[in-house]
Amino acid sequence: MPDKLQEEIKHFLDGKYSPKGQEMWNKWYDRTNEFPENIEMIQSDRSKLKKELKQIKKTNIRVFNLDYKNWTVAASLIALIGLSMFFYQSTLAAVETKHYATKPGERAKVTLSDGTQIWLNAGSFLKYPKEFKGNTREVYLTGEAFFDVAKDKKHPFIIHTDKMDTKVLGTSFNVQAYPDQTTQEVSVLTGRVNVKSTVTEENVYVTPGQKVVFKSKNNKLQAFKDIPVNTISLWRKNIMVFEETPLPEVIATINRNYNVAIEIKNKNLNALKINAYFKELSADQVVALVCNIVNAEYKVEGGVYKIQ
Repeated sequence: MPDKLQEEIKHFLDGKYSPKGQEMWNKWYDRTNEFPENIEMIQSDRSKLKKELKQIKKTNIRVFNLDYKNWTVAASLIALIGLSMFFYQSTLAAVETKHYATKPGERAKVTLSDGTQIWLNAGSFLKYPKEFKGNTREVYLTGEAFFDVAKDKKHPFIIHTDKMDTKVLGTSFNVQAYPDQTTQEVSVLTGRVNVKSTVTEENVYVTPGQKVVFKSKNNKLQAFKDIPVNTISLWRKNIMVFEETPLPEVIATINRNYNVAIEIKNKNLNALKINAYFKELSADQVVALVCNIVNAEYKVEGGVYKIQ
């Protein structure tokens, strides 16, 4: 197995942000017979492995049954992580972690063990511990969410995305970090927030009425002032706002929020940027308005909106 993939798996079991590592872990954990056949095979003490898995069963978590042909696969994965004891401890840590994912067109509210409240936008994924332990409170986000963090000066709250770490003690703010967008941003409603780029280690402090944007094009954090606080997390009021947003990102947002399928048939339109404010409109109305802005037309074929 490539070193990079091995590192991704290790990162996930360490509790770090690693979607690929999580994917590989889930494949092995849920469907051991579907794990890649070309995985490296090694010699392992089968009785020792069996004893450790027996210990895991005692923790009342969901455990799979391994037949003989899968013992070598299980042993191989353990070898990739390192010592078998490390595997056992990491597994217990992973079991204490919870996940919540919203589907396209769906939103949800999650309350954490410390009282922190999180509103998830459509097509988002949140990973968080069942109970916070240690010196920090850390969660992992893909997508968009509004946080109302419970105050705890002794235990900073940290939100990890793939480009930013957002650190607070107790405040409310919005984090947008969809993987299909060229920017990620944090907008502050109350309190003081520290945003650090995980790419360049650049730090920015943001206060109410301000936001910071990470731009993938140059890997820079840019701060903005005088942001009306009543415009923060407008998505919770079924309002979509686009400011110089590339058309492909506009379409991705509409697809995600309305759970529809939209295709841009005229590729020349991809270079356009949109400024728009859509409040409580149907999917048909939004698509029609977008087409009007970019001087295009659309038709529906097989349930898919096709812009041309």
